[in-house]
Amino acid sequence: MALTVLATLVSQPIAAQGKTTIGFWAGEAVPGTNWDEPDTYWNRRDTSAYTPQLWSVLRENRIPLYFNLRYRRDFGPVPPGMPHRRDGLAIVRKANRLGVPVWGWVLVPFTSGYWSWDGAATEHLDAVKALVRWARAKHVQLRGVVLDPEPQLNTPFETSSALLGAGDGTELPSLLQRTIDPAGQCAAWQEYARIARWARSHRVRLAAAPAPLALDDIEDGRLALQDAAGFVVPNAGWHALFFQAYRSVFSYYLGHDPGPGIVSSYFRSSRSEFGDAGQISLGSSGRGPYRRFSRLLRDVRLAATLGARNVPIYSLERTLRAYGGPRSVIRLAQAADRPFTGSGRARASAPTPQARAVRAGIRGVDAAALAATSLATDANGAPLLANSWPYGCGSWVPLG
Repeated sequence: MALTVLATLVSQPIAAQGKTTIGFWAGEAVPGTNWDEPDTYWNRRDTSAYTPQLWSVLRENRIPLYFNLRYRRDFGPVPPGMPHRRDGLAIVRKANRLGVPVWGWVLVPFTSGYWSWDGAATEHLDAVKALVRWARAKHVQLRGVVLDPEPQLNTPFETSSALLGAGDGTELPSLLQRTIDPAGQCAAWQEYARIARWARSHRVRLAAAPAPLALDDIEDGRLALQDAAGFVVPNAGWHALFFQAYRSVFSYYLGHDPGPGIVSSYFRSSRSEFGDAGQISLGSSGRGPYRRFSRLLRDVRLAATLGARNVPIYSLERTLRAYGGPRSVIRLAQAADRPFTGSGRARASAPTPQARAVRAGIRGVDAAALAATSLATDANGAPLLANSWPYGCGSWVPLG
């Protein structure tokens, strides 16, 4: 296991300059996956994309993989009757032999919510510990571990849309009444912060790829919106935070493309709040606005122009399928080496009204969540304030 003490969060508005490296979320190509059928979590991966040509491109360009390793499938205790798959181990070993950097992207069973949401915090602590033990037992090297903080699997479309400020707002009041729980958020904060402390004490890099609304949430110094969404990103010693500035996701839920301005907007916010640890991720390849490869190439150049250090793209398998195989990986790596210059730099990175409108809508939902917190908690006889940022857990107090 690669061992490095975690970086401490600092707040600095200016991005550190240096080479931009693209990477890829990978390993989630599992044929037959049906999130409503829990047993499909254990299906065999499709690894046919990992050809000698692809490995050559990854090796020559030193492109990191953030590889999907599933708790209780690839590593950790496997439930009785379920297969212990070794397809992920084979990929990690191959990457190690060729010198391709690889991180362990941790996910948990569908029945546990899959992502790093509030209700799966304890299971993620167990998973991170089990992954480190697995890597050592199998004599493989991981650059670090990555969590995926976002609403749990199978969150209804209407809920996800409402959280992004879409629709007419009719879903919002009932959504907030169902999901707001400051005390539960505190418990999740404590557990995810515990993972960070454990990682630091064992000299393991810990990163995360949060849903971007976390950045809109903390601007007012409260955590109401993350509470409503059911996940939390504690103020911990993250090595990196790759906020999901996914144009395809915004396009899917909002019904329109927010444009490249959403990428630059969230990158600036991530750097302002988290210093050098604040980064972004792009995606998803071949979908929505990124049906045109030129738009993804341009956004990679934009990230490089802004000073992004590492830019993971979701996902490797989608990229290969959508854009014609390993050659597309080479073109993305080349784009990262070509930041915009001169007047093109100013035009590409300028704030846009489309991005401002999207983020204003999300902040409106945040304000509604903040106002609804006391009402949502009053049913338990003790109305509470939303937890505060950056102190989080334990910062709420009963009202009145």
